[in-house]
Amino acid sequence: MTRDVLTSTLAALSAELADAKRQASSLNIQMAKLQASRREAYREEQEYPNTAGRLERLTKHVGPLYERKKQLAALQERLGRIGQALASDKTAWESERATYESVVGLLGRIERQIAVPAPAAALEPVPDPEADERAFKPSTLLSVAGRAILDARKDAVNPSGKSAPRYEDRLETAFTAFLEIIGDKPLTYYLPIHMQDFATFLARVPTNRSKIALFKGLTLEQTVEKNAKLPLDQRKPCMSETTVASYLSEVKNIWSRVSAGVPGLRDMGAYRVSMPKDTVSSIDREPMAIPSLNIWLRDAATPKLMKKPHKAWLPLAGLLTGMRLTELIYLQRTDIVDAEGNEVIDLTRPLRLGGQDIDRPVKTKTSKRYVAIHPLLHECGFIEYAKNVKSPDGFVFSHFHTADDPPDAAQKQMYNWMNALGIHKTQRQVFHSLRHSAKDWFRDHVGERLADKQCGHAFSGVSANYGAKLLKPKEVRQIMAMPPPEGVDFSEFTKFPPNSY
Repeated sequence: MTRDVLTSTLAALSAELADAKRQASSLNIQMAKLQASRREAYREEQEYPNTAGRLERLTKHVGPLYERKKQLAALQERLGRIGQALASDKTAWESERATYESVVGLLGRIERQIAVPAPAAALEPVPDPEADERAFKPSTLLSVAGRAILDARKDAVNPSGKSAPRYEDRLETAFTAFLEIIGDKPLTYYLPIHMQDFATFLARVPTNRSKIALFKGLTLEQTVEKNAKLPLDQRKPCMSETTVASYLSEVKNIWSRVSAGVPGLRDMGAYRVSMPKDTVSSIDREPMAIPSLNIWLRDAATPKLMKKPHKAWLPLAGLLTGMRLTELIYLQRTDIVDAEGNEVIDLTRPLRLGGQDIDRPVKTKTSKRYVAIHPLLHECGFIEYAKNVKSPDGFVFSHFHTADDPPDAAQKQMYNWMNALGIHKTQRQVFHSLRHSAKDWFRDHVGERLADKQCGHAFSGVSANYGAKLLKPKEVRQIMAMPPPEGVDFSEFTKFPPNSY
């Protein structure tokens, strides 16, 4: 029996059953009236014997009515049983049909997979043709649902897909790690305690494992096992508390979006994870120590280092602008502009590459800002160098753009340089410490709000978010009027004319 026939039969049966109910209701009314008439006839015969005969005539009608009532009751019962049977057939038919369509779809995907290898997401069950394919079910694999969430986010914030923001990379890395460690299972499989299992395993994963040749090509489990078998003095340090917490946060973020559209899933985000004992405690970065700063700047100003301007100018620029390393690496000479009578670095502009405008890679929305140029940057010669640099796309630090990941290449070079000078302290005294030093310098002289504007930090509170987000001309001049950072020796840069470099 086809679906249409079942549906029309059920509709006709429902109409017939409704008609039988109406007849039964009408019959009940007739019987009630007849009973009332019989009681009245009985009373009349008691009082007036000459009226005998009416009760007898009325009684003759009772039998047929009772018989008709029994027939209607039997009819309703039969129609009800038939309706239930047909409804069961319809449900079974729909279930079989859904199974049939699912199997056909699965076979089709397997056939395509044999022809052209596809990712694991190709095993996604075929949804109802009339529903959005992202209408996931409790039986949907996490790899399928999570991939849809990540792709939707990518389409929204990075539609060109030309360069993935670092946060997008972290989401992908954390999601891939969770699938590998806990497994790619149906959504109903996952329990809040799996977040604890995830954290406990991560605490044994070597940090920066993808950059260590020893672990190349290994799974996470193989990497953990190999690292554990190394002698203690050769064993690679594992993920820090901060990194583990970051992975947990990204997975909880993805899960919250997946579970929003699927009823009955567990709340993974509310689970309180105990940080594994072996994780390295997070270390707060500190401002650069003044003696270390002076060692660094003296070395940078030497003729030997100035032959590598892409390297030598970075510490000075980082300290006096408060810019992040990535922001400096993507700085172009055309970013130095006049804004209402003041020369500033304009990070609101797109990058100009090959004659096309490209979105500037920034960490946060507030990173797109004006950066005031302190006079020391002119006195030391950096601004003249930056405005006259000769490179194909006008990058001030173009040397690093020969690498696949320019900021990473610069970070490694700064790390090696600081190590060689003996001023590097793991996580505490690093290149980013210059930004902490700059923030203290700005905060001490122009206050918290202008320090936030200069460094591209988000304002705290509703009130602070009112007003101009970019530095105003008066504010630029306030920063330009600041005295040099106390105790820092710039003499090696300022004793020579800027163009002597």
